[in-house]
This record gives sequence, C-alpha cells and structure tokens, in this order.
Amino acid sequence: MAPSGRTCILRHHDGRLEEVDLSHAAIARLDSSEQLAWLDYTDPDADDLADLAKRVDLHELALEDLRKRRQRTKLDSYRGQKVIVAYEVTDGADARPDFTLGEMHLIAGNDYLVTVHWGPSPAIDEVRDRWRQQPDAVATSQGGLLYALLDTVADGYFPLLDRLSERIDELQDRIVSGERDANESALRNVLDVKRELLELRRVVAPLRDVANALLRRDVAAIDDALVPYYQDLYDHLVRVLDTIDLYREMLAAALDANLSMTSNNLNVVVKRLTAFTVILMVPTLIAGIYGMNFDVMPELEWPFGYAFALALMACSMLAAYLFFRARDWF
Repeated sequence: MAPSGRTCILRHHDGRLEEVDLSHAAIARLDSSEQLAWLDYTDPDADDLADLAKRVDLHELALEDLRKRRQRTKLDSYRGQKVIVAYEVTDGADARPDFTLGEMHLIAGNDYLVTVHWGPSPAIDEVRDRWRQQPDAVATSQGGLLYALLDTVADGYFPLLDRLSERIDELQDRIVSGERDANESALRNVLDVKRELLELRRVVAPLRDVANALLRRDVAAIDDALVPYYQDLYDHLVRVLDTIDLYREMLAAALDANLSMTSNNLNVVVKRLTAFTVILMVPTLIAGIYGMNFDVMPELEWPFGYAFALALMACSMLAAYLFFRARDWF
C-alpha cells in the first residue's frame, strides 16, 4: 500500500487502471514512463516534497511555491512541465458559513499529472472515482485528466453561487421589510457576502485566464482533440464570473435601496417634526401676544378674553393640523 497521503494510479495503453505503490519501478521517474500516471499528494511534508521534486525533476521555483503555499491562481511553464495553481470550493467552516477555498497545485508533464493539496479535495476525489469507473470516458491523456480536474473545480462553483443567490434574495427581503433590527443585521450580512464574492472572484478570474492560455495554445499542454473541452471549461468560468459580477451589482442595489429607504424615513420624520413645531408655534405666538405687558390692550378688560384666547389657540392648532394632514405630513 502507498503511504498515507500519497497515491498513484497508472493507466496502461490497454485502458486498464492500476493503483501502485510509489516505490513501483514503473514510476521511478514519471517522465520516462510509458503509462499515464497520476500521483496525488495530500498534506505533503518536507520528505514528500523532496520525493516529488526528485521524481519529476520539479523546478526549484515550483518547489518553493509548494513550500510557501498561499499562491495566487496562475499557470507557470517550465521545461517539460506546466504548473497550475487553482482553488476549489470546499465545505464551509464556522468562520465563513458559505465556503472555504482549498489550494491545489497541478503539475503536468508529457505522460503524468501530479496533484498536491492540503486537506480533503472534493474535486480530486470525484475525478478519481469517475476515472476508476470509466477510464476511457474520463481521460486517456495528461491533457484529458487535467481538463477533468479543472472542469470539476469549475463546476464546484455553481452550487456555491446558488447558495449565495438564496442568501442575497433573503437579505433583499429583509432590507425591504424596513424593520430596524432586521436592517442592521441584513447590512452586516450584505457586507459579508460582498467580501466573499470578492474573494471568490479573486481566484476565479485568474483561473479563467489560465483556461484561456491553454485554449489559445500559448503553452503546449493540450492537443487539438481537447480544444473543444477547454473551450467548454473557459465558458463555464466566464459564466461563473458573470454571475459573481451580477450578484455584486445586486448587493450594491440592495445597499442603495437601503440608503434610499433610510433617507425617505428620515424625510418623513423631519416633516412630522416640522409639522408639530408649526402647530405648537401658533398657540405660543398667541400666548406671547396676550402676555405682553402693555396697559392699553383691547381685550384686557373683556370678560371673555381668556376663553377667546384659548379658543383661538385651539382653532389655530386644528387648522394647522388639517393643513399638514391634507399634504400627507402625518
């Protein structure tokens, strides 16, 4: 059995798959093997990386990327091999309820493909299972196996986008509801989703460029028969990016709607306060007039002066209220 975390599958010319130990003579040096070999390293340590570098004559820069990790999505071309860094969607964690991103390095040679990843990889597990069941349908060459992995990674973005779409719809409903507590919570969630979309776009956009470089044959990695498949991969990634941009615009529109609703609510409050102020100013004005200390005033000796002043205040307040009510300020 192969050591834990290291597996190898050989595809012979007759289509038969064989899972062998890494010490097998057929994979002593992969670039001289007549079979198509797929080596997978999970959570490699320093000894694993040294073993890998020796087997495939890995370039020192590619080895340095494996040691440091946290690389950007890219395609590096070295003599006799291509190195692709990609990120796949894995299960969510407590810190990020929607998704986490798993880093994956793919090293492609003439007759071999090496995958290096840290932690579980749904894409690699799925392609491995499919290849075991239908070797010819999944891949008969290094380019076909590389396409199967990248296409599975790209397809993994769509269920995530569906979940994000549901969250965005829910957030929009909560914002439109106008409830204060719901709005404050929804705004925090909107900013979280925007940050997640930005992180997702940061890894998908370069992967689209990688697919485009492979498709345009900027690097010699695929043959003519695989061009339609890589065109399909490129189209999938373009769809993912378009969907991400659409969701970001939807979130921006939700924020604008929230700001508009807040501004409208503030205007309503200001109008009501203005109306109350005017209504209270009318009796204050009347009381101020009759409170002036002049000896000669027509109503000072009038027996009904007090009642008249109160009635005048009440009528003035009622008139002001009806005026503002007619203009929908209440």
